[in-house]
Amino acid sequence: MASYFDENTPDIVLKSLFMKYDKDGSGILNIDEAKLLLIGDLDLSKEQAGECLLMNDHDGNGTLSYDEFKLWLNQGEGLKNFNDSSRYYLLHQAVLMFRKYDTNANGSLDREEFERVLADVGVPPNKVQEGIDALDANNDNIISFPEFMKWLNWLPL
Repeated sequence: MASYFDENTPDIVLKSLFMKYDKDGSGILNIDEAKLLLIGDLDLSKEQAGECLLMNDHDGNGTLSYDEFKLWLNQGEGLKNFNDSSRYYLLHQAVLMFRKYDTNANGSLDREEFERVLADVGVPPNKVQEGIDALDANNDNIISFPEFMKWLNWLPL
């Protein structure tokens, strides 16, 4: 799967591709619209598309905004996590781990879910809030998958 997208890709190209799937013009793709884009135009498998959405949903709301899409394709990592089998293996393992703790399957970890993650790695309950505060970049009291990936520090984001 070749990528023609990097930090030099003109905004109009990215916007045009995004708008092709943003049927209501809201600047946000729901899960189905985003998967169509990722599978249809970026040649990801269905599984990879789901993992890509999780990885790029920075606010953990289950959608892909134009800004999230643009940031992903403009950064140096872009499709590297899917093109490189070693990197993809790590990403896939991280997704499996995240989904294990995301018991309500909403694409983010709330306090209770993240408490279980920390307990499983030996962090005492009185340190949970410190962990959330350190990882929760947008201060919404949930841990999104990108925030979780930064904590794992397995792959450059």
